[in-house]
Amino acid sequence: MFSIFHIGEERGIVRQDRRRLGSDSYAFVWVRFGQVHLELAGKAYTCRKNELMLVPPGWIAFELKGDTSGIRDAIVVRFSPSQAEASGLLPLLARKTPLLWPTHMPELLDEKLLQLVNHWSERGPYYSVLCGALLTEALVLINREMDVGEKTPSAIQHTERMKSYIDDHYREKITKNELGGYVGISPNYAASLFRKVTGLTISDFVHRKRMKTAQYLLRHSQLTVQEISEQLGYSDPSYFNRTFKRTVGRLPSELIAERSVRE
Repeated sequence: MFSIFHIGEERGIVRQDRRRLGSDSYAFVWVRFGQVHLELAGKAYTCRKNELMLVPPGWIAFELKGDTSGIRDAIVVRFSPSQAEASGLLPLLARKTPLLWPTHMPELLDEKLLQLVNHWSERGPYYSVLCGALLTEALVLINREMDVGEKTPSAIQHTERMKSYIDDHYREKITKNELGGYVGISPNYAASLFRKVTGLTISDFVHRKRMKTAQYLLRHSQLTVQEISEQLGYSDPSYFNRTFKRTVGRLPSELIAERSVRE
């Protein structure tokens, strides 16, 4: 099990600073937007959107913030694994040098890390166990992607085009036949390629896209749960509720209730 020392989100305009992340534990940085600049052993690294950096113990990492960083949104986790985890269960943790990795499954990784942040901040029952499990899932996803290696340019291009199509049509029913036809490959290959690159099936990706929009509407609109459900392509509100709970970990009604708290 992991011992987590710190989990934090950093948002907005970053001011001039130079902060030491420490050398006694792993430092995991995930950039959701903008850039994070690090200095390790006198060498500068830039971690950009949808990139992650894992700094192993023994390295003194300074976070450089200021004139070139601008606006950014990042998640930083400091942790130590058990001896077994560090020595063999996850090859990723056996690295002796920093890792800078551009993931092609940002949606799935982002989901795990946002859940991690939420559980850490809420400090509910067994939150440390939940956080350890979510961090393990995130690291396993990264390790699997690294095992496969860099995707070919054509695989990335096809997948990004499929994502773009989904962005424009996610309120509708989307099938592998449509996506395959859109990018000019067979339906089965489209489905297989999409899952290989993103870590998600086409259906799971569409549902997550809908749930992300649902969270925004639940928090920032005056629409009812049923209206949001229908707008996002769910004819059955109870199915929408179950899908939202499974994906987000909360009920739509809970986010609706928070509207009055903010107003």
